[in-house]
Amino acid sequence: MKGAFIFRLLLVFFILSGAKLTAQNFTASANKTTVAVGERFQLSFTIDANGSQFQAPSFADFNVLMGPSQSTNMQFSNGSLSQTISFTYLLEATKEGTFKIGSASISAAGKKLESNPITITAVKGSQNAQPGQGNQQGGQSNANGISSKDVFLKAIVDKTNVLQGEGIAVSYRLYTKLGISNYSVSKIPDLNGFWSQDIIMPQQQPKVMTENINGVSYKYVEVKKTILFPQRAGTLELDPLEMEAIAQVQIKQNRNFDPFNFDPFSNDPFFGNSVRNVKINLKSDAVKITVRPLPNTNVPATFKGAVGKYSMEVTMDKKETKTNEPVTLKIKLSGKGNLKLLDAPQLKFPSEFDTFEPKVTPNITASTSGVSGSKTFEYLVIPRVAGNYKIPVEPFSYFDLESKKYVTIDAPELAVNVAKGSELQAATSSAVRKEDLQLLGKDIRYIKTNNIIFIIPGKAFFGSLTFWLFSLLPLLLLLLLIIFRRKYLEMQGNVGLMKSRRANKVARKRLSAAQKFLKSNEKEKFLDEMSKALWGFISDKLHIPVADLSKDSALQALRLKNVDESLLQKFSETVDSCEYSRFAPGAIDENEKIYNNGIDVISRLEEAMK
Repeated sequence: MKGAFIFRLLLVFFILSGAKLTAQNFTASANKTTVAVGERFQLSFTIDANGSQFQAPSFADFNVLMGPSQSTNMQFSNGSLSQTISFTYLLEATKEGTFKIGSASISAAGKKLESNPITITAVKGSQNAQPGQGNQQGGQSNANGISSKDVFLKAIVDKTNVLQGEGIAVSYRLYTKLGISNYSVSKIPDLNGFWSQDIIMPQQQPKVMTENINGVSYKYVEVKKTILFPQRAGTLELDPLEMEAIAQVQIKQNRNFDPFNFDPFSNDPFFGNSVRNVKINLKSDAVKITVRPLPNTNVPATFKGAVGKYSMEVTMDKKETKTNEPVTLKIKLSGKGNLKLLDAPQLKFPSEFDTFEPKVTPNITASTSGVSGSKTFEYLVIPRVAGNYKIPVEPFSYFDLESKKYVTIDAPELAVNVAKGSELQAATSSAVRKEDLQLLGKDIRYIKTNNIIFIIPGKAFFGSLTFWLFSLLPLLLLLLLIIFRRKYLEMQGNVGLMKSRRANKVARKRLSAAQKFLKSNEKEKFLDEMSKALWGFISDKLHIPVADLSKDSALQALRLKNVDESLLQKFSETVDSCEYSRFAPGAIDENEKIYNNGIDVISRLEEAMK
C-alpha cells in the first residue's frame, strides 16, 4: 500500500511538471478479418489519449456476444506519459458475405475523433467454428466462461401422461447463479397438436424465488405460464422455448499490483472487480407428453369433445310474446376445462321464427390449477306467425375427468306462446295501396293525361317473338335450377371444397371481431381472434386440421401451391408477431400493425390460391 501511495504521488508530479501526452490517434483493429459463419472474433477500438463519450458503430450484420470491455494502459518514457484506452467487443459472424463495420467516435481534448472502418469477410462455416449457444451439453463452459450449470431455461409440466383434452400446466423458468440484467423471448414453441390458454403474467417486476437443485442453490423467475390441451392421442412433443439474456460476469483483477499495468478507470485500481455484460442464447429442453385416447365405449351421440366438468343453464326471457317481437334465449356452459373450444348444443327453432347467429360471451380465467369460468351463447329470435311453439334443446355431453365417465346433461324443452301482434307487414302484403288511387269528387278516377300506347290491330302478342321467348323462359330457368342444384350437392359432398370457399368469409368475420377488441383495447381477446383468423384461414384453404398445423408444415404446403416467398415471409412474420405479443411479457404493443398485416396477408393468400 505504501508503494501504491508513492506511485500516485509520482504520477501526479509527472503530470503537473509538464509531462506531455502523445498525439491523439483513434484506431480500430480486429484479430482476424476472415472468419467462418458462427465463428467468434475480437474487435478493438483504441485511443492513445484520455477520451470520453465513446460511440460504437452498428453491428447489424453480426451477433454481439460481449462488450464493450474497457481497459487502460499507461507508460512513462523519456519524461512523457503515454496512455491507451481500448474498447473491445466479441462478435460472431451470422451469415456469409463481406461486411463493412463503420467508424466509432470518441471525444478527446475537445475534439471528436473517428476510427477507421473495418471490413470482415464471412465464409461458409466449418466444424471448427463455435456457434454462440447459451446452453452447453454436459455443463461445459462456452467461450465467455458461462456454463449451462450457471444459467439455463427449463420447462416445468405438472403431468406428462394425460387423456386427450385434459389440461396440462406448463411453466417456463429461468434459473441462474449469475446476475441477469435483461431477458426476452426470441422464439415461442410450435404447439403442434395442442391448443393453448395463456396465464396472464403480472406486469410488474417478476418475483425472484430460490430453488435447490442437486445441492446447488439457484435464483429463478417464471418467464411464461400456459395451459395446454392436447387435441389428439399419441406421443406429442412440446417444442423448446428460446430466449436471449444478458448475463453479468464478474471479472477478478490481478491482486499483484503492477504500477505499469493498472487500470485507473476500474472500480478498485488495486484489488477491485469489474463486471461485463455477456449476451447468451437459452433454450429449454423439449418435453414429451403421452396422450391417451378417450374411452370409445358408451360414447353419447351428442359428445363433441368437451373434457372436464361442466354444468348447463338454459333460459328464455319470456314465455309469452307477440308476433314480430323479439325473444332472447341463453345457453350458459360453466365449469372447468377448455371452455374456449366448447360449442353450443343444437337448437331446433320452428320455421316460423327468424333466427340470427348467437352472440358468444366468454368469461374465462386461467391459472396453474387449470382453466375455469363460463361461456354464454345468446340467441335472438323473432316469431312471425302466432301459435304455441316448442323449442327442443340438444343435450350437452362431456367426459368427466374425475369419474372417468361420459356425462350427459339434459335440457328442458322450451315453450313459448305467440299471440297475434301489430300488423307490421300489412303495408307490404297488400297488392295495391290506397295511396295509389286518387279520387275526384266521390267515384270518378282521375283521368290520365300522359302519352297513351294503343295496340295496332294485326300485331297480336300470341305467336310473336316475345311470346316464344316468354314461353321458353320457364324451361331455361328449370334447366339452370337443375345445374345449380347438382353443383350445390357436389359442394356439400366435398367438405374440404366448402371450407376452402368459405375460408375468406370466415376469416373476415374473425378479423371484424378482432377489430372490435382492438378498439376496446382488449389485447388478449384481440390476439386470440387474430390467431384464429390466420390459422383458421390456412386450415380451411389447405384442408388441414388446425391441431395438425405448424408454421413449418403450413409454409411447406403453401410452397407446393406456388405461393410467392415474399408473401410466405410476411405470413411467417405476422404469425410470429401475433404469438410473440401473446406470450412475451412486456412486449411492445404492435396490435395495430399485426391487424393491418393480417388483413393484407389473408387477402393476398386468397388471391394467390385461387
